[in-house]
Formats: sequence, structure tokens, C-alpha cells
Amino acid sequence: MSRSMRVAIGIAVTATVVSACGGGSDTATSGSSSSDEPITIGASVSLTGAYASSGTNVSNGYKLAVDQINANGGVLGRQLELDLKDDQSDAGIVSRLYSEFLGTAGDDAVLSPYGSALAGPAAQLAERYQTPMLHSQTSSLAVYKGTKYSVMAGLGPGRDVLAGVPQFAADAGYKRITLVNNDLDAYKAICDGVAASIADAGATLVDRIEYAAATSDFSSTALKVAEGKPEVVVECSAIQDSIGITRALDQQGFRPAVIASPTSVDPAFLSSLGDLANRAIGYTQFSPDLGYPGTEEFITGYDDAYGTAVNTQAAGAYATVQVLAAAIEKAGSTDKAAVNKALHDGSYDTILGTYKVDSDGVQTGYEPVLFQYLDGAQAIVFPADTKGALAAQLPY
Repeated sequence: MSRSMRVAIGIAVTATVVSACGGGSDTATSGSSSSDEPITIGASVSLTGAYASSGTNVSNGYKLAVDQINANGGVLGRQLELDLKDDQSDAGIVSRLYSEFLGTAGDDAVLSPYGSALAGPAAQLAERYQTPMLHSQTSSLAVYKGTKYSVMAGLGPGRDVLAGVPQFAADAGYKRITLVNNDLDAYKAICDGVAASIADAGATLVDRIEYAAATSDFSSTALKVAEGKPEVVVECSAIQDSIGITRALDQQGFRPAVIASPTSVDPAFLSSLGDLANRAIGYTQFSPDLGYPGTEEFITGYDDAYGTAVNTQAAGAYATVQVLAAAIEKAGSTDKAAVNKALHDGSYDTILGTYKVDSDGVQTGYEPVLFQYLDGAQAIVFPADTKGALAAQLPY
């Protein structure tokens, strides 16, 4: 491993190789590229449109990781060149942009847009061009099924992210649960994961309510929820939906004891809802309290670059670039097949924990935890024995 890459991984982004094929050494595959040209990475993000809030977080994470790696010598002695474009939250534009990244530009690797709905079309193009695609915010298993060139690098599977909510709520004495999801596969999968864990927690499913992803008025959805009088409401929804449902429940005068959303981690949830966000539950794979290697460098760099608090979406994007850098180093070149093998077979430390994927490219290494908004900050509350965990404050 080159000295420049040790600095870039060990200090700037700490994506240290743990193992690639069950061994402990990476000397057999280390090497340097014969080219001094930049390593090109294509990516679209939603800087405008419905997913702009989350897309901006992802963009910030991608850019910060690339900047830090380049400042410390690059990868294999080469700089990373990030070609980042706005997909306007539009799947049609995503398809056009990734056709350019993969066809016209012939980029060495691509990073995913925000969310499974946009990442799916991009993943199919990566397959066609046999180019590694690293997904930072794509949790739907359907995107990865049967693919050879896609890996889940910045999230775990959607089925897992809120699966701890029934046990968390039951431990506090609340066992009547209503699930609310929009009709996109990614969000249905999140509620499927919660539903599968209800019986084991000794809880009861009151109702499961599905609405169209195009919905903007959630008053009728909130009314259906309130009619069942659940103690726990889980919103498997996009960020603007989750904000709308939470607000609509309040307007109905209905307050469950526990309210949870997978997208409440987005800073827009707190900034939009204010006091209504207090005591809401979400999940994260990143927290300063977890103390994974590189956390301090990420937090400091993010504050310097953007002047705002770090968030888990930016952290997932940052970790995704960490993984790509480590995999290229492991492969010893930018050969697409070699990098893809390193992504599928390797195990790498990131600020989210240890990256590892199964044969479909689905993440198996990261472990999500539940947080609660307490006095405007995210505090880990479950599992209770997690490093830095605090006692939850309930009811909501």
C-alpha cells in the first residue's frame, strides 16, 4: 500500500482494509497504477425536486470524502475526480446522466443517486456497462437482486432499519402498533421488516395503511390511523411524507405514545416540525457516540466545509467513498472487474462500522440503532446497551 493511500485512508477517511478473502494481509494485491490520470467517478444527486433535502446531504458527503482523500495524496497516487450532476429527483434524468457517465465518459466507477426509486434505473445501466456502482442511500433489496456490479455501501437493508421499534416500544409498555407506508417498494420493505418483528416483541398489529407516493394531503391517512387508536405509529415514508403525516396526526388531535420514521434522521424533519419532532424515533448508522474510526475527521471536515451539523445521510455518502477508495487500493488498479471483486469480497472499516456485503451486494456489516430527538438533538436510545445510549423519554 502506498504511503499516500495510508494517509488518505488511515487519517482522512479511515477506510482500512480488514480482509478481502478471509485473510489478514493486503500485500498480495497492493500495487500502483501506471496512469497518472484522475480516477473518474460519476454521480447524480437530487439538488432540486422532491428529494432535494436528502440529495444535498448525500452530495455533501460525497464531496467531502473526495476532497479529503485528494488532499492526502489520492488513491494509488492518483486524484479522484467527481463528476456530480443534479438529477432533479427525476428517474428519466437519472437514466440520461448515468448513460453519459458509463457510456460517453466511461467513468471508472459510479455512485448512486439518493433513494431506491432513482437508484434502480442507474443500477441497471451499471450492469449493462459492467461498471462498479456503490449505493449510499439505496435500501431496497429489489435493486440488488440478480445484479453483479452493485453494492450497498452507505446503508443496511430497509427491512432492518426500524425492525427494533416493536421491541423498543414493548419494553416501554406500548404494544399496539399501526404501520403506514407509501406504495414504493423501498418503503413497503421497511414496514415489512417492522411487521415481521411484531410477534417476537409480544406486540399487536392494529392496522397497516398504504397510500400513493404522490399523496400530498395526509388528513385522510391521519384519520385512518387515529381511528385505530394505536400506541405506536411507524411511518415508512419519504421525508416530506413523514413530515406531512406527523403534522396531520397532530391536527387530528391524536398523539401516539411512540412515533417513528426512517427518514426522521433528515435534518428537514426537525427544522420543519420544530416541537413536533421532539421525542420522535428514527434510526441511524452514524453517531459521534458510536466512535467508529474516522468519525472525528468527518465531523471536523463537515463543519469546516458546510458550517452545519453532520447527519447520517451525509455520513452514508462519505462512507461510500471510503469503501470505493479502499477497494481500488485493494485491487491495485481501476480495472473494473478487479475493483468489483474487491467490493464484493472485501471487508473495510468506515465511519458506519465494518462494510461487508453478501453475494447480491446487500450490506451485512452495519448495525442500525434507534435514536430519539431530545431537546433538538439525536440521542441513541436502543439497543439500551449501545455505546452512548440514553434512556428514552416517552410518551411522545
